Amino acid sequence: MFENENLYHRTLYKVILLLVCMLFSHGIYANSSIALYDVFEISASSENEYKNSFDYQEVELVGEFESPHGDIYQVSGFYDGVVNKKNIWRLRFMPSMAGEWKYKVFSLDGKEDTVGHFMVSSTPAQKTNHGHIKVDPEHPQYLIYDDGTPHYWVGGKWFSAKDYGPPKKEGEVNDSVEPNSNVRFAWKSDKQITDYLDLLVKYKHNGVLIKTGLYPLEKDGLSWDLEWIKRGEWLIKEALDRGIYVQINMFDTWSRDKKYWFKNNMDGSGQPFNVWKDEDDHKKRNYIRTLVSRFAAFPNVYWELGNEMEHKPNCGPCFVELSNKKYIPWIKEADPYSLPIGLSEEIWRDADVDIAFLHQTNVLDHLTWTKPVVMNELVRFDPPPSLLNDLYKNLHWRIKGAYKKLFGKPGHRGLWHNDAMNDSELRFAYRRTFWSVFVLGGAGASEATWLQIDEPYSEALHHVMSDHMHLASVVEQHTLTLNKMKPITEAVISGSAKTITRGIEGQVYITYFDAGYDADVRAANVRIKIPEGHYTGAWYNTKSGDVEKFDAMIGSEGASFQHPDFKEDIVLIMINKVSH
Repeated sequence: MFENENLYHRTLYKVILLLVCMLFSHGIYANSSIALYDVFEISASSENEYKNSFDYQEVELVGEFESPHGDIYQVSGFYDGVVNKKNIWRLRFMPSMAGEWKYKVFSLDGKEDTVGHFMVSSTPAQKTNHGHIKVDPEHPQYLIYDDGTPHYWVGGKWFSAKDYGPPKKEGEVNDSVEPNSNVRFAWKSDKQITDYLDLLVKYKHNGVLIKTGLYPLEKDGLSWDLEWIKRGEWLIKEALDRGIYVQINMFDTWSRDKKYWFKNNMDGSGQPFNVWKDEDDHKKRNYIRTLVSRFAAFPNVYWELGNEMEHKPNCGPCFVELSNKKYIPWIKEADPYSLPIGLSEEIWRDADVDIAFLHQTNVLDHLTWTKPVVMNELVRFDPPPSLLNDLYKNLHWRIKGAYKKLFGKPGHRGLWHNDAMNDSELRFAYRRTFWSVFVLGGAGASEATWLQIDEPYSEALHHVMSDHMHLASVVEQHTLTLNKMKPITEAVISGSAKTITRGIEGQVYITYFDAGYDADVRAANVRIKIPEGHYTGAWYNTKSGDVEKFDAMIGSEGASFQHPDFKEDIVLIMINKVSH
């Protein structure tokens, strides 16, 4: 990494960074011994003054870590403000194996480097800390942790940068309704944030997305509002303490308007810098390197390069071209762990990213999924029958356009809106999204985008989270073989519902029965065509988690038996007693 450092540092001032080891909170140490997957941290101080201490072209801190196996990791530090009249830089590293690690931190004056070593224990301090997430090399459509455990994303909401931003800045108040989306954004208290994280734990969720969207940048495009970004860091640590992983967003169509602190601007030319244009490389690279240097060592993070970057008035192919040429190489240059990089929406297919983040697709075209796929919003659907929907269908197209612009679709303002998850009519749409993504070979799904966590949690919200938890329970039961499971066609045939199966031939079959919105299905026969053997069967209630078990002998021609009465959907799990 840093192949072009000689050229890159010609303009660097010569400074001496006085390196000191110090304790840090939340399991981050610069000590002689740490737990596996904890964060080792070194701080460096200087009394020198700089034109801009955030600017890597002016001053930087770089270290080198050597694993017990002799692998070398180059790590970049970041500027973290002034303490006791001294500028402070921090350098963080997450060890991925037990044993003795060695390190060297390079002094910029070329005279005296700092060297040391530390021991890493064989177990993490928390059982929920499995290390970083990466693409499974044996099953590249799925994800695994550093410890080899499969990772399936059971995601909650997105945190806007405004959620963890300051209550006000330069007289501007962090509380507003975006005119284009009718979504309210506002500062959230520590308790509101941690209460939501605790709710995620209660319902067995393991993921959230945190946006930056250029918001914590100061108006020079290089400096950072440290209070703002440190609160984002606090959020990541609170998530880590609860075993929750975080997708960190870098760029966004709805990034900050450069004239304001708490308003977005969808036009890239109105943002602090334009990521759709080949310009401002210095600011862009500095931004990427700061985010990666500050956050990559936390074991519970990976990257979302961009959110819906093809929306008008911007150019999706232009963003892809610049990403492949510059942004992705810059991330990889700064990231010693090669954390996976995701991108939404359809432009992921042309970008050199590792994960596809899907949003509001019309269909789940799983046969084209060449990478791990995480569904971050609802799959589109026909709205439930209602008088309002019927009236809407018969409106003149001009009136429809005005209504949609003002209110969105009948019943809710959009599948991404706070209204959606709080609409009891959409419970099945959420549940169907979760289960369909799973059985079609996806790597997980999220529930909501702009869920308001400063309002009372509705019964509808609890129902959606509970339904997602029941899927998480099935995933948990099959963790050891999860990434070996693939979509299987025609394993189960039913005249009562559409069926989709994921499993391992001859071992385990998980079939989702989708009868449709508000459908009441009476008991009827299903045809099972799987390899013969003695199986344990289970009918799994997707709304309650209740299980109805039975024994089944499958012959050479398969077998037929009845499913119970169910409403809308149900899951059948078949496990071979001998081979699984």
